[in-house]
Amino acid sequence: MAPEPPPSDPQKRPSVVFDAPDLSVDGEHVSDAEIRFFVDNGFLVKKRLLDPDALAAALERIWAYLLEELPPAEGTAPPVPDDPTTWISPRWAPMPAVRKSGPYQGRQRIFHSGRTVKLHDIGDADYLLDLVPNNPRVRQVVRVLLGDDLKPSTRTRGIYAVFPQAGADGSCGDDDLRRALGPHTDQVCQQLNACVYLDDVPPRNGGFTLYPGSHRIMFRAHRLESNWSPLASFRTALHRVVAEIEPCELVGAAGDVIFWHGRMVHSTGIHVGNRVRWALFADFAHDRATLDLREHKRLGQFEWFKDVKLFAEDLPVGDDMWRGWKLGA
Repeated sequence: MAPEPPPSDPQKRPSVVFDAPDLSVDGEHVSDAEIRFFVDNGFLVKKRLLDPDALAAALERIWAYLLEELPPAEGTAPPVPDDPTTWISPRWAPMPAVRKSGPYQGRQRIFHSGRTVKLHDIGDADYLLDLVPNNPRVRQVVRVLLGDDLKPSTRTRGIYAVFPQAGADGSCGDDDLRRALGPHTDQVCQQLNACVYLDDVPPRNGGFTLYPGSHRIMFRAHRLESNWSPLASFRTALHRVVAEIEPCELVGAAGDVIFWHGRMVHSTGIHVGNRVRWALFADFAHDRATLDLREHKRLGQFEWFKDVKLFAEDLPVGDDMWRGWKLGA
């Protein structure tokens, strides 16, 4: 079936700053109120879930890795971790060509564009696995939401940093808020994901931005529950989300973990502040048989930096989008 022509580009709605409510209950990994919030909105923020000392140690190692592996552009100086005046609009040496074969096929080990840097190849570092996907507190939340039969975590997507830009004064108008957003959904297999703030993220400092409720719309724009399988109506559904749903920029503190449904429309947030937005992304899925890497490459779905892969067998989308989830039951 040929895809329908995309509708005219909708007017993006400006994002609003959103400080998620604390719906936790002492002694419960995930409260009933948190589960209801996740089901309705497609995401859940667990505030300060991670140990601050472990976060500080991890961020120190991440800075060191970035400065060692990502050389500055010729004639420029690299940023200095303890000097915020050097963080503004850094310039980096050109990236190598994207590899067309091998373990890093299709995506650079370290990607940078403008002031965004993605340290993908650091994603399998043991200290990052211990910090997030194999962290017992994180995994308890995932088990309550998704279920006990989880794929063992072998890597994260890596570190996603957004640096401040020259001339930013913390202010922005509606046009800036619209233009800066890049709403999209992810591919391969998507069930439950996590975005972790490694440092404080104040308003308009690049906070992860979500379109609440979009998980329900985009779920039904796919043929299968979890695997990337867009229907001909996918583009129309995405345009509907962008036109109708007010995006929420999630502010937060170091150690906040944002759990979000894999079909959620999301974007990097508006960044007109003076801090580096440091985030780590991880993926979680049921422990089921997956396609091998050759099949992923044949399908154009080889993404080495993601931990999850296409299920060998996936259920067709039905009336109940939560039939494979635990949700506290």
